[in-house]
Amino acid sequence: MPHAHFLVRPSSLRRTLLQTLVASLIPLGTAYAQVGAQAVGAHVRVSAEETKVTEWSHERGDVLMRPVEGNVFEVIDVEGDRYVHRKSNWYRVVLPRDAWGTRRTGWVSGHEVEQFTPEAKAAPASEARVTDVARPEPARTEPAKNVAPVPPVLVEAKKAETDKPELCEVVLNFRFNKSDLTDEAKGKLASALATLKSNPQGVSFALEGHADSTGAEAYNEKLSLARAETVKRYLAEQHMVPLHKISVTGFGEKAPAASNATKEGRAENRRVVVKVGA
Repeated sequence: MPHAHFLVRPSSLRRTLLQTLVASLIPLGTAYAQVGAQAVGAHVRVSAEETKVTEWSHERGDVLMRPVEGNVFEVIDVEGDRYVHRKSNWYRVVLPRDAWGTRRTGWVSGHEVEQFTPEAKAAPASEARVTDVARPEPARTEPAKNVAPVPPVLVEAKKAETDKPELCEVVLNFRFNKSDLTDEAKGKLASALATLKSNPQGVSFALEGHADSTGAEAYNEKLSLARAETVKRYLAEQHMVPLHKISVTGFGEKAPAASNATKEGRAENRRVVVKVGA
């Protein structure tokens, strides 16, 4: 059997060895750090009327949120051009906290957002560094004997805790195939807002719309979103809640609270869950 012979040019061999040597000198984490540095700390603002945040990029996975125009998100990753905002990019953003304090992430298309630079704000007193409050001036007189002084850090933490509004959750039910608020639902929402320690403009609202299983699944998803949008409009118009403080999500028939096999269960599933958070 004849043998095959391969001729390697010296110049090609030298170039290959040089590239290998240079690559070996670069730390493993350098490339990732350079790529991710531009994404961390950046923000985007929703610029489209209809937007959705999905579990994966390129509209793959479940819809996690349907934000409204003007919502601002922090970007933690970019798929595409990390240095220039492009419509072909996909941005991984941090979603608002839910009523339990959990924060999820999702992907939004560059076609639906624009670059945004938030104004710098001073840190609230509750976020002051420990070194700023743990070094009081020396007392000029001796403290009373057998009386333990209260650490200033604990005083500051206790004050911040009492100033923070309590979280609450309200369930508003709807009539069959309707998205308008009933008088009962308006009363429940007004009572819940009245119990907040701070005014409604100082908290955030996560609205989760639902529907029963009657009808097509696609129609029920639109109906659940329309119910959440009705509550959002009511909060903005009647209680002067800023739109950027409200997020809406339509779950359709995917998350029932009761069995759809009974009339009572279907009535319970036609709802919007209002989650109020700080």
